[in-house]
Amino acid sequence: MKKTAIFAILCTALLTVSQTFGTTYFVSPSGNDENDGKSAKTPWASIARVNSAEEIQPGDEILWKRGGIWRGVLLPHSGEPGKPVRYGAYGDPQKAKPTFYGSVDASTESSWTEEAPNIWATREMETEILGDVPAHFDQQWSIYREPEIRCPMVSIFENGVRKLTFDCTYGGKTRNQIQVWGPELKEKDLPQTMLLKLRVRANCEMTLSGPAISLQKAPWTTKAVSPALKVGTEWQTVELLMDVNDTKLPQEGDYRFVWHWSIGGMPANSRLEAEFLSLKEVRVDRSLFLPVDVGNIIFDHGNFTKYHRCGFKKWKMEDLKAPGDYFYDPEKCRVFLYWDENPGKTCESIELAIRTTVVNQSHVHDVIYEDIAVAYGAAHGFGGINTARLTIRRCDLYYIGGGHQFTHENGTPVRFGNAIEFWNSAEDCLVEKCRIREVYDAALTNQGKGTKDAPSNQVRITYRENWIENSEYSFEYWNRGGKTEDILFEKNICRNAGVCWSHTQRPDPNGGHLMFYQNSAETKNFIVRDNIFHDSTEVCLRMENDWLAGLKMERNDYRQHPGAPIIRWLGKNYFDAEDFSEWQKISGQDADSTAQ
Repeated sequence: MKKTAIFAILCTALLTVSQTFGTTYFVSPSGNDENDGKSAKTPWASIARVNSAEEIQPGDEILWKRGGIWRGVLLPHSGEPGKPVRYGAYGDPQKAKPTFYGSVDASTESSWTEEAPNIWATREMETEILGDVPAHFDQQWSIYREPEIRCPMVSIFENGVRKLTFDCTYGGKTRNQIQVWGPELKEKDLPQTMLLKLRVRANCEMTLSGPAISLQKAPWTTKAVSPALKVGTEWQTVELLMDVNDTKLPQEGDYRFVWHWSIGGMPANSRLEAEFLSLKEVRVDRSLFLPVDVGNIIFDHGNFTKYHRCGFKKWKMEDLKAPGDYFYDPEKCRVFLYWDENPGKTCESIELAIRTTVVNQSHVHDVIYEDIAVAYGAAHGFGGINTARLTIRRCDLYYIGGGHQFTHENGTPVRFGNAIEFWNSAEDCLVEKCRIREVYDAALTNQGKGTKDAPSNQVRITYRENWIENSEYSFEYWNRGGKTEDILFEKNICRNAGVCWSHTQRPDPNGGHLMFYQNSAETKNFIVRDNIFHDSTEVCLRMENDWLAGLKMERNDYRQHPGAPIIRWLGKNYFDAEDFSEWQKISGQDADSTAQ
């Protein structure tokens, strides 16, 4: 028997073992978090209750009521080998799958105020200060600089204020080239929302990332961030909202959250002064709380026809010129939208997709997800670092991605977002029978950047029998600083790559079904077979560098619209249906595949 056949049989046996579950917990929008959750008559109500449920043990299952909608980030509980935790559905099978939204609802007329003719903004957020938070500004602060950086820091504490002064001869090109590290903050002392008060000035205008609270070592998980900080030449007092997120950390090790501020990329010969004044606990109106970037606006669940089904993201207020154009203001945490009347009057539904990963499974293992839906998250649908033994089965994902990731030195912003992503190390994972559409980047992907000490090893990942359409990429793969082994992509139906809500907004519109970017990982037994790849705006397969020795493609069906190439090989070599046999010859791939 061939090695590839043995691999497929082993994967199938490993990932489809029958499972008997322990305690079953139920969750319903009409439930109560004070219930025991152990029956459909006494269900819990919220994601937060499930995330924090210490009673959930390996082998248990959490069932969500069909027809229900929950907003926020789901943080799955890990199981054990042979005893996964299962997230599934219960209730009327004729109703919609239980759905998790990564968005804020702005559907009502009261959600919007008119700021100027045809410019509507989400209403201003009301805040109430509740008290002080231990910030420990009096304790030691330090600076990390990459070798070529010339930017000394002076740190003093007097009159209850921590003052940092930077005289920057050369600050580098990226923000991580200068990093300031402050004292530890106890996780138990951090409320949900805080207000950081600063005084800042510089000898020239600059925009910096805001201070954050992060782990002081790998995996560098961020606990809370603040908006971008614009600094002028006169002293100004600024107040930055910081929203604390739930995090899943590795179970081993001594992990501490500390102040962290990345300010690399400061202009040459610049001087920055910052005074950390106070940290307060605040209560905010969370109904329209937008602490991070809004990466997409979805009108009437994508069915709006008068203008566009989604918003068109702009990066400056003055660029709002046509209905549907919108700008997210990170300082005011508000969205500004060009519209000819109150948007809540025009649309029945308006979802503001914020930059969040809806199912954040970092460091999670031994979990099964079945029969749930994930939508309207502007980062990833399912995403996370270092995962193992995860199954995602019969799940629906739609309108994912579009959040602002970073901005290039030349000023070009980069957006991102995949429906299902395995980042860095992942092993023994299965994605099958899912339906995925309208994704900013990739519907499915495993990718990563590893190091010698923490390699990105991706092994035994199977994607099969999924239906993918209207995503920029159907399947994206690359890996650097590790190894990739035993990846199986089979019997998937992939249609209309690049024909999606985001395509015309991208700085790099290049739809494709198989996007194989620069891959330097040791890759072997990567199999792509028995798939349908029909129509894309660029190509069906794009491969940036030659790792064919580790790849086997066979029995795939490629179909492109007239005049469009099917293969893009090494960046500049194109093959259409007429010369597909030449691709087969030079690559040794796609035996028994068809192209037309």
